Amino acid sequence: AVARLMGSWPAISPVSPGVLCALGDATTRMRTETARSFSRLASQTEAVDLIAILDEMAAQTRAELVADGVPEDEITSAFEVDVRYAGQAFEVPLTITADVLTSDGIAGILARFDAEHKRLFTFNMDTPHEIVNLRAVAMGRALDLPAAELEKGDGNPIAAKMRDHVLWMDGREQPAVIYDRAKLRAGDVIPGPAIVCEMDSTTLIESGCTGTVDAVGNILIHLA
Repeated sequence: AVARLMGSWPAISPVSPGVLCALGDATTRMRTETARSFSRLASQTEAVDLIAILDEMAAQTRAELVADGVPEDEITSAFEVDVRYAGQAFEVPLTITADVLTSDGIAGILARFDAEHKRLFTFNMDTPHEIVNLRAVAMGRALDLPAAELEKGDGNPIAAKMRDHVLWMDGREQPAVIYDRAKLRAGDVIPGPAIVCEMDSTTLIESGCTGTVDAVGNILIHLA
């Protein structure tokens, strides 16, 4: 219904949408970060001062991940610097490395800020730059979890049919089919109205729509 109102197709029903958030939480890489207020004009800042603070913050975040059981050799660090033109009420975060900061200095940060500010807002200003916040991020190793691909079907979802059903839609009763999602195959096309059931969720394919199962089991719902 939301896709129809927005004219945004396809509507996507992922595998196990009811527990998708929990799945992401269980498989995402470990991450922690810390931030400090800096609030200093760039013209009054030396790169060596930033590097010293960022290195200290990186050590703190890495120690936190090690304490959580992440091996030291699997941890990567990244830095962010929030920059603005003096007097602005918002900042632009920039990702930076210690090596780049060492080689390019403060001028390198400001050049990146000007380029990003112009990309975002189409203009730059002549006012001084201000470095507002510093942030260090430590991340564990990303898990290699390829999506499981479904067996290729012939486009007919009949093998997944559970039973016929009657539902109320568009102000009237309409015949529909209930399908078992676990038995759908890649390439199956489900005409609406239909109901696709699984352990954690129910997906409704409205009348006037079709749902196509992709290679990894997502149901892509289009207008028929």
